[in-house]
Amino acid sequence: MAQNLDFLLQRNSELAYTRADFTALRAWLNKLPVSQISSLYYDEDSLEALGCHTSAALQRRFERMRDYLADRAIDINPHVADALRRARLSGSWSKALSDFLVQAADQDRSRPKISDPVSAWFKTTLAAELKAEGVNTIKDLAGLIRQRGDGWYRPIRRLGKHKAAVIVSWLRKFEDTLGPVSMPAMDVIPAGQLVLISPDNPVIVPLERIILPRDLDGAQGFNRNPTYPLVSARNDLEAIDAYLYRFRGKEKTERAYRKELERYLLWCVTVRAKPMSSVQQEDCEAYKDFIANPPEEWIGERAKRMSEDWKPFAGIPSASSQRYAIQAIRTFFAWLVDVRYLAGNPWMTVADPTVATAITPLQIDKALPKALWNKLVVILDFLSAEPDAVLQEKYKLRGAAAYLSMSAQYRLVRAALLLLGESGLRREELAYATRNKLKPVPEMPGLWEMDVLGKRAKWRTVFLPARAIEALKVHWNDRGQDFSYELAEIPLISPLSIPATKDAQKKHLDNQGEIQGNGFSQDGLYRLIKSALRRIADDDLLDLDDTERDILRRASPHAFRHTFGTQAAAGQVPLDVLQRVLGHASLTTTTIYVQAEKQRSIKELGSYFSL
Repeated sequence: MAQNLDFLLQRNSELAYTRADFTALRAWLNKLPVSQISSLYYDEDSLEALGCHTSAALQRRFERMRDYLADRAIDINPHVADALRRARLSGSWSKALSDFLVQAADQDRSRPKISDPVSAWFKTTLAAELKAEGVNTIKDLAGLIRQRGDGWYRPIRRLGKHKAAVIVSWLRKFEDTLGPVSMPAMDVIPAGQLVLISPDNPVIVPLERIILPRDLDGAQGFNRNPTYPLVSARNDLEAIDAYLYRFRGKEKTERAYRKELERYLLWCVTVRAKPMSSVQQEDCEAYKDFIANPPEEWIGERAKRMSEDWKPFAGIPSASSQRYAIQAIRTFFAWLVDVRYLAGNPWMTVADPTVATAITPLQIDKALPKALWNKLVVILDFLSAEPDAVLQEKYKLRGAAAYLSMSAQYRLVRAALLLLGESGLRREELAYATRNKLKPVPEMPGLWEMDVLGKRAKWRTVFLPARAIEALKVHWNDRGQDFSYELAEIPLISPLSIPATKDAQKKHLDNQGEIQGNGFSQDGLYRLIKSALRRIADDDLLDLDDTERDILRRASPHAFRHTFGTQAAAGQVPLDVLQRVLGHASLTTTTIYVQAEKQRSIKELGSYFSL
């Protein structure tokens, strides 16, 4: 267990401070010149060992030492905090204050003492989380473990099963001075905590929760490049992080690569029992077989990434998904070779899975029929005008939900769906769309245009009819914002209620708890639309047949882009115009929307030939 202490324990330079350092610091605090201190308390060899070749370097050491010991002293006795801060600012240290500063440090620090603050031994982030739980000293920590027993760590953020076991093991080494510390049974991994994965502990968790054992983290992988690397990644997890950082600001791309790389890393460590940076060609072929038929325990319903219910796969990947996975991993490995993290790319000799070319590559069959699209808009108009009391009773809202304005929520959904279904926007494009990019078309009253940053970082212009703009204005009125302020870089659509999660509140609430008007994330927009469509489909009082209800239950935000494409093609919009509006790289892709008329042609010609 000791080999895993590095990610928990504070490795401060204080552990290397000598009695000469403390004496020299005291002299420096009393304004003795650094050059004189150097000659009085150090020789050339000791200064060289400290890396203090000049008086300026030695002074910086004293400053770091002073600041560290001041922070430590404040933890031990918060009542001296003001005096230490004033002394630090003024540079004037009384004898009593300088004595207090060093007395806690001028002693044996190889063993923890019951009165030591947790910040003296644990890293800053972990110490902060412990303090938030009321654990300020080692005594508090040992007492908490004895009091709570099994699961003592669960309410504490950043502290999972493995870290908790390391802490208990470390404390037990010093039971002669700290007192007995019980070793809790830690069989359940709480949601959101870090987990040490291995062949002996094949727990399936997302990338953010993974801790790798040293023999499997890739730091000493067989394929590591011995020459100077271009990235600072020390192990495979850090290499993945460095690669994903390249896609910052490109949420959809980053999410797609993360999904494939975390699957592959989990497989390498828990199934293949080797670091990712040690895989060879036969391992790559084995992974192809694995993703073609992943085991049942790797498959589950869609769940939040930090949930205990999260699984890497939502089902058996299609042939095209398998092909994409292999191409994504091959591209990642090629990058690792380019930055000299790896010596070679074992995926270069691995063929892609065979995928049959579909007649209709785009899933335009998911587009809503024109009649259903028009009916949905009417339903949203109706629900947006319903009094909140009626909607609350209809949906039996209770608790905090009873205070939400459901009619305003429907007006938000109406604005979002009209923006998608009347322009062909992608979900991520709508999530990031802002007011300053939207303006009326002078030569065509009632028509508006908006600049959109789409795929391949290319700008294009989409157009919106008057009813989409009117719905947007009503939504802005619900938000209490002025839609006429056309230069504002404010999201076009924004949440009206904020979930009680820490991340959501941090993003959307200001210091007074008021909604700031930040836009949706892609996933947040997806959940908004899916839940609204499901609620509409399940409402027996609305004028929908069973087929239409099934379509709405299955519909995703992207279905409304296809809805626009098929209806625009049916309405004889020139394909080159439609290509530019949808942002397709190829006219061939746009032509597929004409296939949406195939069923209508079959029906008409069938009727003709049956005469």
